[in-house]
Amino acid sequence: MSRMRLLTWLDVKREIADKTNYGRNLPPKIARIKCFSDAVEVGIKNKEDENDANQKLKEWFGDWYDDQEKSIKLDFFADATLAVEFIDGEDASKELPSIRPFWQEVAYLKEEPFKATPDLPKLFDTKPNLVAFHSFKGGVGRTLHLTAFIQALIRESKKTTKILLIDADLEAPGLTYWWGEENPGEPSFSFIDLLEVYHYRSQEISEDSTLSQIAQEVEKNSKNFGQVTLYFLPAFSQQNQMLDIEILPEHLVRTNNGSWQIGNIIHKLGSHLDTDYVFIDLRAGLSEISSPTIFDPRIQRFLVTTLNTQSIQGTELILKQLSRLAPPEEQIRDDHPYYDPTVVMSMLTPDLKELFAFQQAFGELQLSYIQPSDDDDIISTRLDIKETFFAQELLYINSWEDSEAKIRGTSLDNLATFWAKEQLLSEGSNQSESPTNEQLEDIKRLRDTCQQYIYAESGEGEDLLITESLDNLAKDFQDKLPRVVSIGAKGAGKTFNYIQLCRFQDWESFLEKANRKTNRDFK
Repeated sequence: MSRMRLLTWLDVKREIADKTNYGRNLPPKIARIKCFSDAVEVGIKNKEDENDANQKLKEWFGDWYDDQEKSIKLDFFADATLAVEFIDGEDASKELPSIRPFWQEVAYLKEEPFKATPDLPKLFDTKPNLVAFHSFKGGVGRTLHLTAFIQALIRESKKTTKILLIDADLEAPGLTYWWGEENPGEPSFSFIDLLEVYHYRSQEISEDSTLSQIAQEVEKNSKNFGQVTLYFLPAFSQQNQMLDIEILPEHLVRTNNGSWQIGNIIHKLGSHLDTDYVFIDLRAGLSEISSPTIFDPRIQRFLVTTLNTQSIQGTELILKQLSRLAPPEEQIRDDHPYYDPTVVMSMLTPDLKELFAFQQAFGELQLSYIQPSDDDDIISTRLDIKETFFAQELLYINSWEDSEAKIRGTSLDNLATFWAKEQLLSEGSNQSESPTNEQLEDIKRLRDTCQQYIYAESGEGEDLLITESLDNLAKDFQDKLPRVVSIGAKGAGKTFNYIQLCRFQDWESFLEKANRKTNRDFK
């Protein structure tokens, strides 16, 4: 356990947030706690509760808390303290503070039990489908992957399709500059405009009317690709907007009942444009600009990373936070359109894949997004990890047209095309090529079964196939516990077999599975 470190009142605030699950798990005698730069306010119901509340602070802060002077010692400056004030008459039955989709709030949710998470957002019951791309750090190919997915969708669509592309990277908006290269002139409306107009709209003007007007402006910024219309909402309409941003996505989330407001607004805007898909390019890092979108399970979210240590560790940190707000596994189904995130490991090479660092990163990413299993000894993961390989031609891309020419034929193109076909198949838009419902169900069952066995680290898959080597193992150690060392080439199944054997819990159960009778009791 690390030593407590209280440099300023903000560290005191963090310590209390951690102890109380961001205010959702207060001790019985404490109604509320508020931290300020000059004092900590502790709300109690009656004056008689002060002693219990005082003792709880002593328990939390130890020698840092003077229960006589009612002050918390700060470390950085000599003799610096933070006063504690007890205020009685507080209503202990007040509704618990809601946890909004911000990094700083989700960080204090306890992993177990999963009772303090906010309500899941209301499902979208109509199109469009929302797709967002995010990365912990820049330069990993996030925008390029988003571009490839849109281009594949345009190419594979066999019907009239409308797509809205939003550049929501308000600090380094690459797509906005790309679009400007091929479409000279200032766009009439931007993402910044959307946030400001929506936030400051008159109460006399309805949300529906506001978004309808915005949609009319966005329609002016579009391109046609055969049967596909692509609408574009740039980050800014004039560069000066980026230097003076008053309203950001997090401001809308902070409004009453605004936890999932950003997703709702984007979906409604897409509906007004009659779009089938909305793609969102998010700001990299742990920015609150992106957090309301990246936490929203109604959105297909792709986290792009390279094998770089910083990128991997940052992505793991993000996945751990996302897992705390993840919907129950039974709601991640074809008929329940909540989504788990997908990680894309980009810029790989065959040599990189042979490194231990790749295997380690792969396993750590899997374990970063976990859910408790019915069996306490089993950790399950629902994370899907895709791979794309380094391509020299993708190092320099300066426009949408340039990207389209260079992406074709790469592993990124293959991944994007596979995703696009899967989306269109689920919509039934390619009916002439679609299998029957019965065939589709068989395909889905095969897919679900195979996914359980892809990664040994996930420990999934219940029905172990007794191969010749496993049969020999059971035969050789039919009457005694085994002492064996498993060796083999990478991918031979060493880890997979080890985990599957462990799932039997006792050697006798494995022997029964291998149809080897024994009179010994190995339990």
